[in-house]
Amino acid sequence: MRHFAACSYEEQVTRLTATAQRVMAAYGLDVGQITLLVYVNNAVFEVQTSSGRYILRMHRPHYKTPEIIRSELIWLHALHSETALCVPSPVLTQAGEWLAQGVVEGLETPLTCVLFHALDGAPLAAADYSLAQVEQVGAFLGRLHAHSRSFVPLAGFTRPRLDYHGLFGANGVYAAHANAALFTASDRAIFAEVGQRVREVMAALAQEAGFGLIHADCIAKNMLWRGEALCVIDFDDCAFGYYLYDLAPFLLNLSGTSHYEHAKAALWEGYTAVRHCPPHYRDYLETFIAARHVASCYWVAGNQDNPYVRGKAAQLIRLRVEELADFLRTGKLERRSTQL
Repeated sequence: MRHFAACSYEEQVTRLTATAQRVMAAYGLDVGQITLLVYVNNAVFEVQTSSGRYILRMHRPHYKTPEIIRSELIWLHALHSETALCVPSPVLTQAGEWLAQGVVEGLETPLTCVLFHALDGAPLAAADYSLAQVEQVGAFLGRLHAHSRSFVPLAGFTRPRLDYHGLFGANGVYAAHANAALFTASDRAIFAEVGQRVREVMAALAQEAGFGLIHADCIAKNMLWRGEALCVIDFDDCAFGYYLYDLAPFLLNLSGTSHYEHAKAALWEGYTAVRHCPPHYRDYLETFIAARHVASCYWVAGNQDNPYVRGKAAQLIRLRVEELADFLRTGKLERRSTQL
């Protein structure tokens, strides 16, 4: 049997789709059509049933433990129950479990799967956001962090930490030991210099109440709009991190747009209207954007089992390292590379 990682993208999708069909039996739903929505990191499917639409996420192997995945769903359940924020609502299996297991041809271990009620809406390209919508995203993150500050995890709750070691450490969240050869000595030097700036910012924030559960991947494609209503999806990367870092992914999306500086101000205004921050905190944002960009390089290098990512990895890393070098010279990160 061919190893799964050696299969073409199309063959991997065929095997994952067959597994998705089998996994749905754990939920006791009358399944109609199953459609792949995206397969870059995890495989995500839309599932049509007689009782409505659902989203099935199939986690890529060896990336997150079941305890980490279960903890995401626990926080989402709390957010859905305790706030008015529009976030995914997870679905229990018939056995009362948050997680299901899917056996995939060519993989030695089953993949962990989770199911959500589907949310209506569609994402916008970052360049199409109005300043009012950007401000609304800021307010959403402010309310999310307000809940984070009051949320008390039970024993066993486990999510990664995106502190300095989590972002830049040898055993950090995005460490890519098997594919470290993709990085040159010059790349590593640039990462280290960015890391030192991030360490200094984090040290300045260490005594503040600015660390807790964050979304950590609040980007344009993870925000759905229904008219003026905003829903934020895909909490797969949620982690314990600095609240300011949670603004960085969307700012990185907006970077390079003609209205970036105005959008940055709108995001800050929306956020601080909900969660007060000292004015000088805004000066830290570009450094956190650079930290996110380093994390994206590590993520690309660590996701080589996916043929779609593997074919783009080297060029993406080269372009993003150039952008990080520009940040070190200018203090601002302007994204020109594409986003997967």
